[in-house]
Amino acid sequence: MKNVLMIVLPYLQQADTATAKVKSWPSLPYGALSVASYCKDVAKIEMIDCNVTELYKYEIFRSMQEFKPEVVGFAMQFETSYPHLRKLLEIVRDVDPTVMTVIGGAATMPAYKELLEEQPLLNAVCFGEGEIPFRELLLRSKQYVWEYLIDIPSWITNTTGGLGKIPRKTLVQNLDHVVEIDYSFVDFTKYRMRQEFSPIDDVPDKKQLIVMTSRGCPFRCAFCYKSVEDDRKMRYASADKVISHVKDLIEKYGMNTLTICDDQFMINKPRAKEILRRLAPFNLRVEMYQGESVAYIDDEMARLMKAAGIVRAVLPIESGCREVLDKMIEKKVDLDKTKKVIQLLRKHGLWVVGLFVMGFPGETDAHRAETVKWIQEADLDWSIFSPAIPIRGTKLYDMCLEGGYILPSRLGELDYNHYTINAPGYLAKEVEEKIYEINLMLNFVQNRTMRVKDFPTAAKIFKQVIGMFEGHAFAHFYLALCLMQMDLKWQKYERDIFFGGGYGKN
Repeated sequence: MKNVLMIVLPYLQQADTATAKVKSWPSLPYGALSVASYCKDVAKIEMIDCNVTELYKYEIFRSMQEFKPEVVGFAMQFETSYPHLRKLLEIVRDVDPTVMTVIGGAATMPAYKELLEEQPLLNAVCFGEGEIPFRELLLRSKQYVWEYLIDIPSWITNTTGGLGKIPRKTLVQNLDHVVEIDYSFVDFTKYRMRQEFSPIDDVPDKKQLIVMTSRGCPFRCAFCYKSVEDDRKMRYASADKVISHVKDLIEKYGMNTLTICDDQFMINKPRAKEILRRLAPFNLRVEMYQGESVAYIDDEMARLMKAAGIVRAVLPIESGCREVLDKMIEKKVDLDKTKKVIQLLRKHGLWVVGLFVMGFPGETDAHRAETVKWIQEADLDWSIFSPAIPIRGTKLYDMCLEGGYILPSRLGELDYNHYTINAPGYLAKEVEEKIYEINLMLNFVQNRTMRVKDFPTAAKIFKQVIGMFEGHAFAHFYLALCLMQMDLKWQKYERDIFFGGGYGKN
C-alpha cells in the first residue's frame, strides 16, 4: 500500500464591506473526501485541509517527514487557490524530491496547460472526476506508473508531448460506488457550513454533513463550468444506498443536519420523492442550496420536502426576464409556472429564496427592471443576487474575452469579490452598484416578511445579515424598525432569549 497525502488548497476570502460578493467559510471538501473514500482500501491516506488550520505549512512539512507519502495530491476547487500552490509544492519537494505530485478539482480542468507550464514541480493534472483515475494510479507499481499517466486520457503530464494530449473524463457510472463518504479523514466540527440562510427552525448544536446522490446536469447556463461540456447525462446513486449512508452518518457522527448538494436532485422525480419520503422518519434538518429546479416541483414534491425536514426552498431562477434567460444565460425557465410553485411551497410552510444572476453582456437596465418587476409579483421571501462572474472554463468567460469585455488574466487573478465585465454601454462599477441597489430595495425596503407584519421573523433575517456583514447599515436600520414594531427596548434585546443575546453576533 502506498502512503498518500491529500492537500486541500486554501480558498477562503473575506469580504470587508456589505457590497462585496464573497464572504467565505470552510466547507467540507467533498471532492477530496470522495476520492479518499474510494481509494482508502488501496492506500494509507492523510488529508490536510489548509482552510481549517493556520499551521497548514507546518502540518504538510510534518506529514512529509513522518508519514513519508509516495504520492501527494492537491485539490483545487477554485482558481483563487492557485497562488498558494507553488509554495506548498516547494515544501513537499524540499523534503522529498522524488515524491509524485498531482492535482485535481473543478478549477484545474480549464487550466491544465497553465498548471503544468508554470509549475515544474507538478507531475500531472487529473481531468474531471478523480476517483477512478486516482485509484488506478495508486494501484500501479512505481516502475509502471508513468506509462499509466501517459496512456490514460484523464491524466495530463509534464512529460514531452503530455500537453498535446486531448484529455477526457473517466466517469463513475454507478454512484452507489462513491456515495458513501468517510468523514474521519477530517474533523467535521471545524466546518461552519453557512450555505443555509433562513430564519426558520435553527438547529442547536448543529452537526452537518453532505451527501451527493447524483452527478450531472442537462442545463448549460453560460456562467457554469458545464456550459462548455457535451455530456448531459445524469448519473445516480440508488435510494437504498443513499438512505443506508444517511443512517451510517447519524450513527457514526451524530448528524442532525443533512445537506444534499446535487446539481439536479429533483430531475428524476420518482427517485427524489422516494428519498425525501424515506428521510422523513430521521427528523433531520435537510438543506439544499441547489438542485431544486422549479420544473420538477409539484404539490406532492413540496409536501415531501417539508416532511423530510426542508424549511427553505432555493430556486435557481437566474432572471425574471425571458430575453436574458433565452439569449444570455441560455436556460429554459417557465416564469409563469415559477410564480405558482412559489405559492405552492409557501402553502406547505417553506421559506422561499430565489437565486438571480445579473450583469451579462447585452443586459440593460430595462432587462433588470423586468426582473425586479417579476420578483415583486412573485412575492419571494428573499432574493440572492450574484454578479455574472466570467470564470475560466465557462462560455461566459470565452464570450467576455473574445468581446474584449474583460482583460486577459493569469491563472489565479480572478476577482470573485467584484463585478468585472465592461460591456458596451456599461462600466463594471456602474453595474455592480445597480445590482446592489436592487438587493437593497427588494430585500430591505420592500422586504416581504415586514410587509406581512411578521416582525419577529424579519428581525431574525436582519440579524443573520448583520452576523455575516457586521457593518450592513440597511440591516441595522430595518432591524431597529422591527424592534420598534415589537415594542422591545434595546436593553431588553441584549438579554432576550428569542435572539440568543448579543446584538449583531452569530
